[in-house]
Amino acid sequence: MTGAKVYPTFGDHEWDAQYKHLYDQRQQTIHNQEHTSASLQNSHEQIIKKAVCLALEKTKSEWGEPPAHFAFFLMGSGGRFEQSFWSDQDHGLVFDSSIEEDEAYFLHLGGDIVYALEKVGYERCDGKVMASNPKWCCSYAKWEEQLKSWLHEDKWETLRYTLTFVDSRSIIGKHEMVEQLKQTLFKMISSQPYLLRRLTENTGKIKKGLGLFNQLLVETKGKHKGKFDFKQIVLFPYVNGLRLLAIEQEILSTSTIERFQQLPSRYEQFKQLQLSFEQLLEHRLLWQKEIERYEKIHHLSLEQLSPDERKQLKSWVREGRQLYQNIERLLQRVN
Repeated sequence: MTGAKVYPTFGDHEWDAQYKHLYDQRQQTIHNQEHTSASLQNSHEQIIKKAVCLALEKTKSEWGEPPAHFAFFLMGSGGRFEQSFWSDQDHGLVFDSSIEEDEAYFLHLGGDIVYALEKVGYERCDGKVMASNPKWCCSYAKWEEQLKSWLHEDKWETLRYTLTFVDSRSIIGKHEMVEQLKQTLFKMISSQPYLLRRLTENTGKIKKGLGLFNQLLVETKGKHKGKFDFKQIVLFPYVNGLRLLAIEQEILSTSTIERFQQLPSRYEQFKQLQLSFEQLLEHRLLWQKEIERYEKIHHLSLEQLSPDERKQLKSWVREGRQLYQNIERLLQRVN
């Protein structure tokens, strides 16, 4: 007869030692190796999964086995396979139970996951988009109601939450739950076309990147003064535009590159920019390789760029803005 499973009875120090070991592994595999964007995403994925599994073992050692099926999912750059060398946490949990005690279990698990990822080098999300937050750690039924509520409220904040969830990608657990929630969300939006227009308006403000004399515009104040906001000006027009098309076409894939690939042929004008976006991601790694802290990862020092690199950067600024504006015009015409 098989006995009950015995979990490690580590104290906090022993768990922290395991997280420190994983942090050292992260340094070796992410920061001390040459990477393409694809290989970097793979390295992040391995580290994150190991950290989450450690957190799950810690929760099990204190609370026992998970009381229901669940899925842990990434959002943000992790959900889209677009992380740079440093990134913060954007994630959530969904579980197949509506029992209050079970919710307490998964919120505790979410807290352990946040702690583990922080120890491993992923900073906490300033907006608290993490599985320790009840808004992002819900039963399947509550997630369905919450998604409906976000759309029904039709506020800037709730539409922003909706767009964030569209980039959700399950990496541990019962992946089907996340896919089913996204399909439900797509159906809700499809049945009320005005919602797609509202989501388009939510992401429509593109930060200006070029000045009157075709110069790259840098931050004029704050902690990034003198630096160029690569994330907002260059990356986001592509990311936000393709996310909107993914909603319209009900594409479950979260990667911007896969969203390009899965667009129908009638969107050839958009599809042909996939290669440009891929090159953008590769150049980003070259330019950000020496950055040692998350808070600096999204801003570039233009002095480090050659004249040809600046020229290319300007091309991406114009191309991304035009891409988004074309998508915006297309979706504003949706009935």
